[in-house]
Amino acid sequence: MVMIIISGAYCHAVQTVLKNWRKLLADIEIAKAVRYTESTLRRELSYNTTQAKLAKDFNNSDQIICRKTFPNVRAYWYLSNGMLYRKTLKDTTTGTNPYSNQDIRITCFKTIMLGKEKIGIIMNLQDPETGLERRIALSLLLSNGSVVQ
Repeated sequence: MVMIIISGAYCHAVQTVLKNWRKLLADIEIAKAVRYTESTLRRELSYNTTQAKLAKDFNNSDQIICRKTFPNVRAYWYLSNGMLYRKTLKDTTTGTNPYSNQDIRITCFKTIMLGKEKIGIIMNLQDPETGLERRIALSLLLSNGSVVQ
């Protein structure tokens, strides 16, 4: 009788783990995407920017326009089709790079001016397969620059 009870509890535990496995994997992928995106934004905005302008694009979505520490270089951070992009302009050359995980969609990208040298960013990241969505908020201090609106 004890063996039947133990095996029943074990089967129930295994079924619960298997049922939630996809969400667990999605949560891990979102956490990896958050770490990567946050570290990239922190490095670029905190150390390589002399001025960050919080603006709206033609779709009325938030974007960050940065004047870089390098001469005649500007960078635009914006959301497009669920991906965070950085467009870099140097004199006349232009380059656009995706800066978020292609398997994870970013459904919201909001910027808030927190002070003369501080930016707040709120992002929602979603796993398209499971629909699992997480909201992150981060504040970035511009070590070499200032924030304007």
